[in-house]
Amino acid sequence: MVDRQPHIISALITPMREDRSIDYDALSSLVSYEIAHGAEGFYCCGSSGEGLLLNVDERKAVATTVAEVSRDTVPFFVHSGSLGTREAIMLSEHAQQVGAQAVSLIPPIYYHYSQSEVENYYLDVSKAIDLGLIVYNIPQFTGISFSKQSPVMNNQKIIGIKHTSMNLYDLERLGQAFPEKTLYNGFDEIFLYSLTAGAQSTIGTTVNVCPRLFGAIYDDFAADRIQEAQQKQHLLNSLIEKLVQVGIFSAVKYTMSYLGIPSGPCRKPFGELDDEQKAVVRNALKDIQAYL
Repeated sequence: MVDRQPHIISALITPMREDRSIDYDALSSLVSYEIAHGAEGFYCCGSSGEGLLLNVDERKAVATTVAEVSRDTVPFFVHSGSLGTREAIMLSEHAQQVGAQAVSLIPPIYYHYSQSEVENYYLDVSKAIDLGLIVYNIPQFTGISFSKQSPVMNNQKIIGIKHTSMNLYDLERLGQAFPEKTLYNGFDEIFLYSLTAGAQSTIGTTVNVCPRLFGAIYDDFAADRIQEAQQKQHLLNSLIEKLVQVGIFSAVKYTMSYLGIPSGPCRKPFGELDDEQKAVVRNALKDIQAYL
């Protein structure tokens, strides 16, 4: 197992065949491709990986495949969040078995659980495994927002937070309140600005496409070349703006297919890109050609 803190982590997509079954051979190729292009770690079965559209066996198989390819090369994390505690524990235990560096969980959703019920969900999972947990803060999808006031952050098994929120004030406050925990940025379009707020790493959808560009932004920031980093962030944001326009997850899967890694469509109810939308994606890639 690789035991180091990666800065550029791919929120890995899950390649599928046209019938929307998982293409594990393509997944293996994708992991190898991204390592060769600068990805320093992987986060599988999250939003980008359509984790909640996969069944338990599929999620385990994805984690196993990523482990087989990335083990001893780069660290990987498994999103094991689920609608219920029992399933979250099963997925977390499996992640530990295959060598994940940590697990990450969205909070339980749909039933509008109380704060104590959400906290107990994380506590129950933490008791079941020996791995650290990363809270997945994505309020736009879950309706639940984590901040330094969230009691769950006091749990010593919580080693970090994946902050997929535009609220950089909360990110900065979390870093000051819990300096021992790792802050992972979750919105690619504010990567540079999250670093100034205290993030140490990013876990991003478009890292699949251009890990080298993310690495260049990080290197410029670390070397105090802020103007150069801003220029590269602007370049990245121009890409993101166009991918979001046609549907970010479907756009990234089409992009990887276009770059030579067959990734298929997203699972329904996600739709597929039409020819006009595919042209938008191809044109967007021209501006970052140097980083592909």
